[in-house]
Amino acid sequence: LAFVGLLGAPIAAPSLAWLFGKLPPAKQVPAYVVLAGLAIIPIALATLGLSSISYEVNAAAILLAFWSVLTLSVSAFRLRSRLLRYPLGAVAVVLLLVSLFMGTIGSLGTAFIVGDTVPIYTAEQDKKHNCYVTSYGNATTDTGGYHVTITARQSFALIMERTIIKR
Repeated sequence: LAFVGLLGAPIAAPSLAWLFGKLPPAKQVPAYVVLAGLAIIPIALATLGLSSISYEVNAAAILLAFWSVLTLSVSAFRLRSRLLRYPLGAVAVVLLLVSLFMGTIGSLGTAFIVGDTVPIYTAEQDKKHNCYVTSYGNATTDTGGYHVTITARQSFALIMERTIIKR
């Protein structure tokens, strides 16, 4: 999911920016507000220590936020102000190049590191708490080890959980 999202970003972001540019002016502002929200919400949730109980949903939320930032940055090329157009456009170009690199050459190093990470234990302690234990080999540390995370499900949203302990 991550590699497809990174490789698709250089095509999707300019295409989405072009589509948003073709919207009637009255609909462009709400569309850009939604894009900004899609970028801000996952960052705010992560800052609060909240995440989904599914790794796939977390990955999709991060990629959606990344595509939103890219689309907003590419859309900056249409701004009239040169003080905003060129710096934001440069950010877009750099992010597009980084996503290409991370989706191709960078994926090799990431695959070796992630391949050395093995989830060895996942348990639901009770209806409210989960425990995740992951084994790390020598790719990420000198000696290897374990990463233990205990989370609590949130009563306001049962698909969300908050990290209580991370060791």
